[in-house]
Amino acid sequence: MTSILPLLDKQALRRQIRRARMALPPAVRAEAARAIARHASRLLRRGKRIGGYLAAGSELDLSELLNAALWRGAGVYLPQIPRRGRRLWFTRLGAAERWYLHPRYRILEYDGHRLRAEKLDLIFVPLLAVDREGYRMGQGGGFYDTTLAFRRRHPLGGRPLLVGVAFDCQLVDAVPREAWDVRLDYLLTESGLRRLPLPEGGA
Repeated sequence: MTSILPLLDKQALRRQIRRARMALPPAVRAEAARAIARHASRLLRRGKRIGGYLAAGSELDLSELLNAALWRGAGVYLPQIPRRGRRLWFTRLGAAERWYLHPRYRILEYDGHRLRAEKLDLIFVPLLAVDREGYRMGQGGGFYDTTLAFRRRHPLGGRPLLVGVAFDCQLVDAVPREAWDVRLDYLLTESGLRRLPLPEGGA
């Protein structure tokens, strides 16, 4: 697995990871999406409430994974940005065509039954970079940091289970950390589903 040297400057690290992610050929991206759906299969259980996301830009596409979760009888919930503040809602994906574009961020959202993150069993968390200790760096908006702040009280094995989703090239040795950062429980990439923290030098 590629390991990128740690950088102290967040913006520099964001630029470096974005370039690496955007450089991935379409065929590689498509195979990675299929691989993560296979690797995640043991987490996709009937009756579970599963939070996911719709890929934006060069993010790893979760469509196949989320379709597999629906086929297995899990409830799939997608993030919804609030009108005020940064604490996300998660809305249940249904059969009705209730899609809309967020008026400010122009991202696709679904208008369904809403839950807070605390009520979910598992969340597949988007990220820009993640380190071997399980700390993630996002796009900088602070939405997931705010939404998952309650998990800092239960850093080991709390609910919901937090599974970071990324390409292998997004794994770095260390990301700059802040007091409000929440550690992920697992990392899901095209190489597999692995418990965090990862051993030094581990693939």
